[in-house]
Amino acid sequence: MREIKDDNYGPVAKELIGRAKLELRPRTLVFGTPDAAALAQLQSMDDQNISLKRRVRMPHDAQALRAGLWLLFDFMKESHDISQSLATPSGSFWHAILHRREPDPENAKYWFNRVGEHPIKKELLEDAREIAAAAGPGGAAFNAQLTQQADWDGAWFVDCCTRAGDPQSSAVLLDIQRREWALLFDHNFKKAFA
Repeated sequence: MREIKDDNYGPVAKELIGRAKLELRPRTLVFGTPDAAALAQLQSMDDQNISLKRRVRMPHDAQALRAGLWLLFDFMKESHDISQSLATPSGSFWHAILHRREPDPENAKYWFNRVGEHPIKKELLEDAREIAAAAGPGGAAFNAQLTQQADWDGAWFVDCCTRAGDPQSSAVLLDIQRREWALLFDHNFKKAFA
């Protein structure tokens, strides 16, 4: 699995993402209580503290970063306000993740359908296979289904996340969900800033 380098992430982005990694965010497949301790930093987000002294090249991708960070700390409304305004594949991707976590499976599937082709899908599928394989018996069923997919199937993942019941399955799905978030954030970051 490729290491995602955060060398060019700004101080607020680095701190929030570092904290999220330590706290294993998202903690649940569905929304939890918004993290009030992160609110001030989330509200302070701007292009200069999300990235290090770089100009914005793609404003929609810069906005998508904000949607992703709000989502990471369970602020559904704030994330939704941004992602629904982004008429891009990445905007639809963030919007789909949000509705999957709501959980509103049909709405999530609608937005995943609107994503269409997306550059992270191939890597996400490969990484999800690796995560499921490393989980042993808890990931065996997911691994079997993932090996049959030629492309990342967002609707399939919605069904898995909204039907997960046992702790082992939920743990595997959370690891995949965290990787999905990291890949999408990194993709938007690289596109957003020159």
